[in-house]
Amino acid sequence: MSDNHSNLTTTRRVGRIILLNGASSAGKSTLAKAIQLAIDEPFLHFSSDLLEPGLPERRDEQGPFLWWGNVRPRFFDGFHRCIAALAAAGNDLIVEHIIEFPQWRADLRHLLKPYDVFLVGVHCSVEEIERRERLRGDRAIGEGRSHLKEDRIHDHGPYDFEVDTTHGDPTKVAVDIIRHWRERSVSVLC
Repeated sequence: MSDNHSNLTTTRRVGRIILLNGASSAGKSTLAKAIQLAIDEPFLHFSSDLLEPGLPERRDEQGPFLWWGNVRPRFFDGFHRCIAALAAAGNDLIVEHIIEFPQWRADLRHLLKPYDVFLVGVHCSVEEIERRERLRGDRAIGEGRSHLKEDRIHDHGPYDFEVDTTHGDPTKVAVDIIRHWRERSVSVLC
């Protein structure tokens, strides 16, 4: 019996990345899924939340999350490297992220320099973020607010495009992102 895989040819190219940056509960996951449905090309949806099931339970005899401070830097360094590895393998990606620190943005700039990156700032009102947190039930109330106030995630540099998901229909916002992505020039990230 012959190996069917030997008859397949693969055109190697690096992947393209639509990178959504916004606070927790700002609508990045909903937006990523809407982009996947609206775009006429296969894009993988990737986020750190997809890796979360592999983390140990977030508890400790002294309280929750104490170990997270030690693991978190390595976890996000690995997540950033995963984005680059998936793109290097030729995958087109929609990545959702909360770029909390200027160093994370610098790391992403370095790791993703070889790739076509379209950086989208995803904004949402604090009131709507907290409404979504209560509705979801799986996030601490105030987590999104902390990303906007303490970490100031939108202050680490410019975007290629910005959207507000407070009242917008995700499908219309996704179509707008795709249109601007198609019209893009050189990315501000790389």
